[in-house]
Amino acid sequence: MTKNYPPPITSLEPGSWAHSTVSKRWPEITRRVIAENQYAPEIVKKLNNLQEEILTGKIRHLGETEAPDLTAWQTYVHPYLGMNWFEVPWFFGEQYFYRRVMEAVGYFLTKQDPFLYQKEQGLITTVQDIQTFAIFLAGNLEKPDRWDRILQDCLYFSIWGNQADLSLWPTEGEENPKHSSRAILKEHLLEDHSLQIIHRLKKNLDLPKRVDLMLDNAGFELVCDLGLSDMLLAGGFTNKIILHVKAHPTFVSDVISEDIQQTISFLCCSDSDQVSGLGRRLEGYLGEGKIITRSDFFWNSPLPMWELTPELRAGLGTSQLLISKGDANYRRVLGDREWDISLPFQQVVDYLPVPLAALRTLKAELAVGLDLDQIQLIYNQDPDWMVNGRWGMIQYARGKNGM
Repeated sequence: MTKNYPPPITSLEPGSWAHSTVSKRWPEITRRVIAENQYAPEIVKKLNNLQEEILTGKIRHLGETEAPDLTAWQTYVHPYLGMNWFEVPWFFGEQYFYRRVMEAVGYFLTKQDPFLYQKEQGLITTVQDIQTFAIFLAGNLEKPDRWDRILQDCLYFSIWGNQADLSLWPTEGEENPKHSSRAILKEHLLEDHSLQIIHRLKKNLDLPKRVDLMLDNAGFELVCDLGLSDMLLAGGFTNKIILHVKAHPTFVSDVISEDIQQTISFLCCSDSDQVSGLGRRLEGYLGEGKIITRSDFFWNSPLPMWELTPELRAGLGTSQLLISKGDANYRRVLGDREWDISLPFQQVVDYLPVPLAALRTLKAELAVGLDLDQIQLIYNQDPDWMVNGRWGMIQYARGKNGM
């Protein structure tokens, strides 16, 4: 890459969201992992040590002797050895923290998800929301004259679902800033390129097409993303969807391969005809190869998106559209760096080999493509607008070849 990138965001500044994440959220997440799992005393001790190390310790290499990503993590960690957790780039620190949780619980030996309880509750506590969404889909999939509007609504549902981030709002919490209507959601969209995304998807409808979706959270958000996939396939906007998931649990609720099948099974077992119908349609897409799930350790790495592996880059180069869901994926796309907030989104992500649709609610002090006057107005009414999950963005960029 020849672009001059701004410096990475760190956690050094007291009062910043990044500093709060390191000093408060990570230790709290570690305590929740202990409370929600019946671990042996030696694992609890490792988690307690990790909790203390975040605040007073130094970055070290992983201590495991066997894991599929050890060699890669030796490379990632090397530049930061001996630094404290606040000094390193925030994005590296987050990926490293969750990888250290996997080390502490022995995930690659047991394959037991330490965040499974939260993920399960993320479905159980949103049954009514899931039913509302499934009824909406069932009532509209047979209306071809409204498919553009329905697809736009599915994009909005996907944004709404992204507010259900279990690393920020545990399932027992009451702070989740869910928007209750289409109108209120639109009022809280800082940019809305949904019509450009639909236009892109409608190009060459008669040709085989592939859409790639970088998934974010399990629970209700995953249901919304699977419903979006349902609409894309049923409406003929694409012939194949690749769901990109994490290779191991991370960010509490991020989707791994097992979450896809567990979520679809949950839907199929519902007493609601509309919910179980959505589950059966998704089962059919999986069986027909129209939906394919792929995990890759790249999505668990601290690497920016412009360092895509050759295999991922080649695959995305054949895609009609890449959809990036959520805040962490957005941060990867932007390299989690201190960009000028007014820079056009297209200019920042022009390195990608595929058109990109980024759907996120803001949970980090990072954004591009926004008007400075607009930002001032929003700040005056909501000083925490960049981190409280109440504001969203749907941004579109054409891709490297201007497609």
